[in-house]
Amino acid sequence: MSERFPEVDWFCDRCNAYLNDQPGFDDHHYVWECTECGHKNSISSGNIYDSEEDFRNNR
Repeated sequence: MSERFPEVDWFCDRCNAYLNDQPGFDDHHYVWECTECGHKNSISSGNIYDSEEDFRNNR
């Protein structure tokens, strides 16, 4: 199965861990629980930002 959001790097909203490399990560899930801190992150097109600055300014 191909990625729903190819070439998107996902990071935890709480601890900033890189989600793409976490065991079992699949961007077809609408919510992903970070294996580092347990935070439930939304995986959706509404959470794709051009930069970290864009993310910080639009939360």
